Amino acid sequence: MDFFQEEEEEHPEQKGCCAFLTIRYYQPYFNVSEDDVIDRIKASFLPFKRDFHERVAGNPDLWGPLWISATIIFLITAVANINQMNLEGQTKYSVAYVPQSAALLYCISFGTPIIITIVMKILGSDIRFFHTLCLYGYSMSILMPITILCVIRYYILQWCLVSYGMISSSIFLIMGMRRILGDLEQAKRYIIVGIILAMQFSLYLIYKLVFFKVIEKNSAE
Repeated sequence: MDFFQEEEEEHPEQKGCCAFLTIRYYQPYFNVSEDDVIDRIKASFLPFKRDFHERVAGNPDLWGPLWISATIIFLITAVANINQMNLEGQTKYSVAYVPQSAALLYCISFGTPIIITIVMKILGSDIRFFHTLCLYGYSMSILMPITILCVIRYYILQWCLVSYGMISSSIFLIMGMRRILGDLEQAKRYIIVGIILAMQFSLYLIYKLVFFKVIEKNSAE
C-alpha cells in the first residue's frame, strides 16, 4: 500500500524512494492563488453543490487546509479568552489554548485522512491521499464562522452551531467522495460513511467540550 504512488504518477519528475521527503515533492500542492483558496472555502460552505469538487478536481492543494487550521487556532484562542474574561473577569490574555487547539486540529486534519485512505485502499478503492487531505481540510472551513458565533454565551445556540457544523462537514465529505464510494460495494460504503460520521462526531464533541467547557459550566449553574 503506497500513499504516494498515484501522486508520483501525476508528477513523474518527483519519483524516487525518498521523493516525498523533499520540499519539491509538495510544491504542486501549493500551486494555488489566494483567490483560488477563498473560492474553495466559499464553495465548501455549500455541501450539496458540486462547485468545490469541480474546482479541486485534478488540482488538490494543501495551502488552504493549512491556512484554515491556523485561522481556526487563532479564532479558538481569541474567542475562548473573550468568554473566559467575561465569565471570570480576567484581564490577562492567555495563550494556553494555542497548543491544545493546534494539537487537536492538526492531528485530526492529518490523522483522519490517513485513516480514511488506509481503510478505503484496503477495501479496494483508488482514492488519492492528497485529495482526501485537501477535501478534509476544506471541510473544516465551517468551524471558522461557528467559532466566532460561539462568543455568544447561549448554551443551546452553541450546541446547535456545533451540531450544524458536524452535519454540514460530514455531508461535504461524503459528497466529495461520492464517485469513489459509488465504485464500492454497499457494505463497504457503509463502513466508510460510518468512519466519517464517527470521526466528525468526535471532532466536534471534543471541540465543544474542550474549548468551551467554561461556558458550559457557567450555563449549568
